[in-house]
Amino acid sequence: MEDRIKTVRIIIYTDNPEFFETYLGDFDIEFFPLSPALLEDMLAGTNFIHRRKVAVIDMTFRNFPEEGLVFIDSDTFFMKDPKPILDGLDEGVSLLHKREYSLEEGIALFRLFGQDQYPADFIKYITDREFYIQDQPMVFSKHDYSWNSGVVGLNPQFADYMTDVFTLTDVFYANSEWFISEQMAFSLILQRTTHIRPAENFIFHYWGARQKILVDRIIQKIFSQDMPDKLRKAGYMRSVTRKLQSLIESDLIYEQLEIAVSQRNFNYSAKKVVQYFLLKFFNVKIRK
Repeated sequence: MEDRIKTVRIIIYTDNPEFFETYLGDFDIEFFPLSPALLEDMLAGTNFIHRRKVAVIDMTFRNFPEEGLVFIDSDTFFMKDPKPILDGLDEGVSLLHKREYSLEEGIALFRLFGQDQYPADFIKYITDREFYIQDQPMVFSKHDYSWNSGVVGLNPQFADYMTDVFTLTDVFYANSEWFISEQMAFSLILQRTTHIRPAENFIFHYWGARQKILVDRIIQKIFSQDMPDKLRKAGYMRSVTRKLQSLIESDLIYEQLEIAVSQRNFNYSAKKVVQYFLLKFFNVKIRK
């Protein structure tokens, strides 16, 4: 494991490297500064902020053309030894956080939050339309799946597809304004061209604004009280991530319950009450 870890390059892309260097300066980590001009260039004249994810991945491939990569959103943390993830990116294999829903199922799911127009417009745009990926025609449908892109693991050979990822991201957003258009670009190309492995058993991804506030407070407390020695102890970090996972899962269910009650969706509310009770008191998880 030690030999394997030495071959891993860790890069943090940030507009504030000084902040991270304060806490992580003693670790073997590279910090890549994102200037205001570069951040603007990454948008390519659009207002779609998540296009920057595609740009960062493309930049990494260009800077390290012979290396595979695992892109991880900042609202994530490892729950297990990442060695199987880092070792498993053979040609024809990719990594995404988890499979979430078919596009058709996404309409009902997003309707709960008053956002069903986005998947509906997306499906309308892709239906009966040919897209060219590596100059080959490709067709997508409402039966394809959205895979969460909080984690994106790619073999070096996928670098050839990055132009297509940019193209799909731009046309998807222009025609649906769906805020996960870059996720859909990766999802659709990867499920057509690779075997996707889920990373959800290794990496926990939280993306709600409320959960981010919760985690930020805990992280701030950890860094203010426990730096630097405890952060190097695997046992301590495992206990921290287990606590974080439990708190986030409980809070997310409770937030969904509040939304359902406010919308008078009592069937969904009852489901969330049961989920919250089982998780809080018995640590039993129900996914659906």
